Amino acid sequence: MALTPNQIAELLKLRALGWSQAEIATKLGTSQQVVGYHLKKLKMQSKKLGTDEAFNAALIGGLTGVAAGIGVIALLELLNQNKKRGE
Repeated sequence: MALTPNQIAELLKLRALGWSQAEIATKLGTSQQVVGYHLKKLKMQSKKLGTDEAFNAALIGGLTGVAAGIGVIALLELLNQNKKRGE
């Protein structure tokens, strides 16, 4: 089952918040295998294009509002900064 751009954005948001693949699958109404496939595909794209470009494109492409897109990107940047600091 293919995920819509909105579902992919939601997948990324939930994964960044620490949800498991099984939890995300339940929330999106799909299988854990589909979630895993899309995460793997995004990871491969991030290696090819660079992390920021791949994930920002996926997020912005799937979100309906500019403010929501900016908010999620800011959240991911904050999480990344905390990870670098070891928090």
